[in-house]
Amino acid sequence: MVGGQRETHRDKLTLMYAILRIGPCTEDQVVRINDTFSLMEQFQLYVALGELKETRLVVEEQHLEGRLLTVTEDGKNMVNMFGEDIWPGAKIQIDDHAAEWKRMIRDELQMPAEWERQADGYLVTLRLLEDGRETFNLKLPVVDRQQAVDFSRRWPKQASFLYRTIMEKLGEENEEK
Repeated sequence: MVGGQRETHRDKLTLMYAILRIGPCTEDQVVRINDTFSLMEQFQLYVALGELKETRLVVEEQHLEGRLLTVTEDGKNMVNMFGEDIWPGAKIQIDDHAAEWKRMIRDELQMPAEWERQADGYLVTLRLLEDGRETFNLKLPVVDRQQAVDFSRRWPKQASFLYRTIMEKLGEENEEK
């Protein structure tokens, strides 16, 4: 392989290896992982990911949690056959942090938060998903973009507490008479 082709080959293997280690995830999550570990230049990431999708070594499918990237059987076979071509440093970083990222991604996917611009501000949608179905959905109007971003970012850390509190308060049997 020529130098550039070899690098693209390594980039693709690295991406597939990362997705296999952390599990199904969104493209945004892959970008964040890449940024955290500095696995490759962002342009190279998009080139490699595009080629992986085009060759169906990685597929992106719609799920309740969003559009998730997964490695196909052909992709798994490719990693098994050529995994030694992955940069050792990248492989070590992925292996050392895979469990942590897997937990974080699972939480993000089970507790999605989104926001959208509206005529009079922003609308934040906070959701809880369990066993492939939505169990909680809360829509909050907020005044500015920063507040929408902050609520969305904080939701996964606070979701269990807020859900439990709301359910306790709404379900209390000892109502005042």
